[in-house]
Amino acid sequence: MKNSKRSIAMMLLLAVSFTNAQEENQKDHTIDVNKEAVLKVMKSYKNAIQNLTTDGTFELFTQDATVFEQGKVEGTYKEYINHHLGPELGHFKSFTFRL
Repeated sequence: MKNSKRSIAMMLLLAVSFTNAQEENQKDHTIDVNKEAVLKVMKSYKNAIQNLTTDGTFELFTQDATVFEQGKVEGTYKEYINHHLGPELGHFKSFTFRL
């Protein structure tokens, strides 16, 4: 009877360990997928700005997204482009992001 209880306990422990490992793998996969999605958006934005355009960037932001620059509220993305970044891009000959 003792061996039977030990076997059951071991099987339960293994099942819990296996389930936890699967959950961790799923969590890691979700993090990787989310990270890739964020990097794709950031790359799209970077490429547009480096090409001195805002074409294709509006779809990267929700309509009610608020832009902050150097701690100051710049308004919605549309307002930011119309009154701040958009006009400024016309003054640049090139714009390069560096890490």
